[in-house]
Amino acid sequence: MKHLLVDITAHGFGHLAQTAAVLNALDYPDLTITLRSLAPESILRDRIQHDFHLIPYQQDNGMVMQDALNVDPLKSFQWHQQFHQNYEQKLTQAIQELNQLKPDVLFTDIPYLSLDAAHALAIPSIALCSLNWADVFQTYCGQFAGAEKIHNQIIQAYQKATVFLQPTPSMPMPLLHNTQTIEPLTAQGKAQPDVLRQRLELNTRHKLILVSLGGIGIDYPLNTWPQLDNVVWIFPDEVLTQQREDWKPQSQAQMNYLDLLASCDLILTKTGYGTQTEAVINQVPALCIDRGDWPEQPYLRPWHEQQGEVIYIEWSQILQGKWADTIHHLLAQPWTKPRPSHQGAQQAAAYIKKYLAQAN
Repeated sequence: MKHLLVDITAHGFGHLAQTAAVLNALDYPDLTITLRSLAPESILRDRIQHDFHLIPYQQDNGMVMQDALNVDPLKSFQWHQQFHQNYEQKLTQAIQELNQLKPDVLFTDIPYLSLDAAHALAIPSIALCSLNWADVFQTYCGQFAGAEKIHNQIIQAYQKATVFLQPTPSMPMPLLHNTQTIEPLTAQGKAQPDVLRQRLELNTRHKLILVSLGGIGIDYPLNTWPQLDNVVWIFPDEVLTQQREDWKPQSQAQMNYLDLLASCDLILTKTGYGTQTEAVINQVPALCIDRGDWPEQPYLRPWHEQQGEVIYIEWSQILQGKWADTIHHLLAQPWTKPRPSHQGAQQAAAYIKKYLAQAN
């Protein structure tokens, strides 16, 4: 049996969404999958259809967030400074751990330490993401003394990947010489709006809005949340600290996330690869919270506007409750755009299969 090791950063759920799409497209007989991440096991198993052995494991932190929308540059730099002050020691440990696991291929989205370790052991490695932590780190932390050395170490680790796959749309990565562009990397759910309304005890005149701001928390302004005729909001369970007739917990839907998304009339989300590409492929209009400083936004926004139905909104408007007209506009907007080709998951899976087949 061949052994695939998968490393997923737990910075939100977008990296999991990309990885899950690839693994679910991977058809390889007699394959053992080991997955290392700090993402919640329940969500990992909800999104990934293969059986896998899970090792709770952290080898990157992405950016330290104040909340779902805002990066804390100083704390992010301090985390990286501490992590990299004994980087060689961490690399030695990572090599030992990789040697014990003995994978035939390493697949990461997008921890870099294990890519460095895999190179040392001559294990084929595939990095995949629409961003990389080196350039994100440079965006928020490049002004701090000592940042250049950290940035260089991260870049050098990414350069050691056998290939770095960039799903459309991605940030430019001019410092990497091993990149390969693939089609959008996303997944299509099974739309079951009638089933969803039945489980939520609603009728056909109700419009359903999924509230999905990712895996990093934020204080929702429930006191000023708009109440609209025949509109029902589906929130993550933990958000609903209050009750209201038009608010439903996500668990009541009894659906996996992609089917739930595909069954809704609209999604409220934030700038981020996973949900934006899923909204387009599932042809669900999106109200997207602007993250002007997030380095992916200049590439995600025009793609989403061209391929889907989306309106950008400031978080300040959400806080003030002044966005009901925007909701009505999106709910009335007909979807006229063709579904774009989205074979990125199959293309990435083909790389994994190729390197697995080549392994001794």
